[in-house]
Amino acid sequence: MSFFKNRKINKLLDKASKQKDLYRAVENYKKIIELDDSFPAIYNYIALCYFELNDYQLSEEYFKKAIEKFNDDFKSKVEVYYNLAFALHSQNKYKDAQKYYEKAIEEDPSYSFTYKNFGYLLFSDKQYKKALKTFKKFLTFNEDAETYNNIAIIYEELNNNKEAIKCYNLAIKTDNTYALAYNNLGAIYMAEKKYKKAGELFDKAIENDRSLVDAYNNLATINFIDKKYNLSLSLYQKALKIAPYNKSIRANIAQVYYYLNDINNCTLYLKELINQGYPINLILDHKDFKKIDNLKELITS
Repeated sequence: MSFFKNRKINKLLDKASKQKDLYRAVENYKKIIELDDSFPAIYNYIALCYFELNDYQLSEEYFKKAIEKFNDDFKSKVEVYYNLAFALHSQNKYKDAQKYYEKAIEEDPSYSFTYKNFGYLLFSDKQYKKALKTFKKFLTFNEDAETYNNIAIIYEELNNNKEAIKCYNLAIKTDNTYALAYNNLGAIYMAEKKYKKAGELFDKAIENDRSLVDAYNNLATINFIDKKYNLSLSLYQKALKIAPYNKSIRANIAQVYYYLNDINNCTLYLKELINQGYPINLILDHKDFKKIDNLKELITS
């Protein structure tokens, strides 16, 4: 690129690239544009800075300016299309993001990152069959537990648990520490009332990720179904410690206290639920809670 021949531009470029303060880096890149506005790479650098600053709107603007400046010397077109798609995706502009993910694939079908993020967009937009195809394409480049897990989730959305189970197992085979796959596979078996198998998977999920709240919650639910109320309570409380604002877990704890005949703690947690904005009518109509005498007075006083 010709700007390397310009000492002043080269000095500004070096200064910007070493700048930890991204706003100052942008200032230096903009000074380059004032000297010569023909280089798409500079617009791309500015856009990347704004993206790191979570200013996706300005990021989008400068990625588009980079595209306007494309020339035969610029060899990173696929990266700009991909980056623009990602910036649009981050703003939930799915239609526009899809357009640029597709442009990135057209520009360079071997740029594997495009397929993974495009798959996420298609899934978010409920284009499940296209998302499935896109994630599978990514797997031709990389064996990836997360992607197998994503494919399994899509199969669940398509009501194909048989294929979902296969893919969760492939995720675990690819990375036997991938806790989400253990948890998600366990959730399928729990729905099928195969509680022992599900419990073993939730245990494996927790073993590999002590912060995975869903695994604690699911394991607690199995123990609640098995009438192991004290163990269930302990697991729900661990889940709540990880996610203290989770209303569902708080409601589950209240229910366990009800079955332990501890109405004081039960109503205490129900009061906390109401303070979190949980609808009181759902509590008053609950199959268990409505059996408590003077429930409304106890939880609103």
